[in-house]
Amino acid sequence: MIRWLIGDMGTPGEYMYTSIHWYSLAAVLIVFFAAVVYCLCNRKNPGRCRKFLVAVSIFQLGFEILWRLIYLFIKGDSILCWWPTYPCNLGGILIPLAALLKLYKLKKLFYLFGFVGGVLTFALPDGIFSSNVLVFPILKSILQHTGLLLIPATELIIGTYRPTLKHYGWVIAGCLIHLVNCEGIDRLLGFTGDYMFFRSGMPFVIPGVPQWITLSVFALLVLALLSFLCDIPGSLRFLKGSKKVKA
Repeated sequence: MIRWLIGDMGTPGEYMYTSIHWYSLAAVLIVFFAAVVYCLCNRKNPGRCRKFLVAVSIFQLGFEILWRLIYLFIKGDSILCWWPTYPCNLGGILIPLAALLKLYKLKKLFYLFGFVGGVLTFALPDGIFSSNVLVFPILKSILQHTGLLLIPATELIIGTYRPTLKHYGWVIAGCLIHLVNCEGIDRLLGFTGDYMFFRSGMPFVIPGVPQWITLSVFALLVLALLSFLCDIPGSLRFLKGSKKVKA
């Protein structure tokens, strides 16, 4: 059990796009679409959807505490393992808090980025599938990012939050908060990893152009497009500058 918890099982390596990745992705998709169907079937009973959202958020927060305790007391990491180094670590705390406490500004800051990050993580799981066995560190990443998908999707379906182009400035502000955390505060705490994936070798490369530029431009364009598509009528009104969209 201890070896499983600290990830000391199986053969170390990069197993992206192998069977462990595909099985994990299939499991996440089954859970995600089951949750979507449940919420769609209960749209006329928002109380049930709210209970589901609360349950997912409580589990997410509880799991964020659990894995840090395991890493601290069993794996032997420093107390600094409690700091949310990656965007998913920060989102894993703030997104369920926003859902539980109905903090609308936090939703505008982090929901869309967190959802897109969850999608990209399963599409390009750089460094996650580091063993051919489903050890706890891999399971941790899977559960973290599943929560980042479920919470915003649930709120979108039940109508308690909908991204719109009017809130795009908030989305950019959320990205800047992640940037300050990953490239600023992390460095001050002594972390040296590539926590914003600016130097990770992801497939966003233009010869002669630093990857952080291409990745940033791509991310901002995707977030703008999704903000528009999630609320086309409201976004069009915002672009035309006519009817004020309800904040």
